[in-house]
Amino acid sequence: MFRFQRLATAMLCSFAAILASGCGDGAPPIGLVTGKVTYKGKPVAAATVSFMPTNGRPSWGITDAEGNYKLHWDEDHDGAEVDQHRVTIAFVPGSPGEEAAEAAGKAVISADRKEIITRYGNFETSTLQREVKPGTQVIDLVLD
Repeated sequence: MFRFQRLATAMLCSFAAILASGCGDGAPPIGLVTGKVTYKGKPVAAATVSFMPTNGRPSWGITDAEGNYKLHWDEDHDGAEVDQHRVTIAFVPGSPGEEAAEAAGKAVISADRKEIITRYGNFETSTLQREVKPGTQVIDLVLD
């Protein structure tokens, strides 16, 4: 009986340690991130905002008509990994017709969107960097 109690206690302690470590669902420390993207003072709609941490997986969100976004780490977790991030802003075609026009080089892209894509559309060259901290935060992206 005593051996069973020791084994049960050891198993419970091990299980409690796993739960306390936060490893139960496989997600790293994540901060909840919302914000607004503006360019020359105007909201940027229908843009994909991506946060790439120094180490880890990227998070993304899509801006609404007012430029507001909310980041998603995966389908079960909102937010982004707690870390320093390089940020990109891109535009994804909204329909198969837009996608075909873009692939053929015939898409009509506004001058503002071209400028945003050129400056912030690539993780290698984007100058946008932001830190995600634990907890809930608002990270507005003011593009100029």
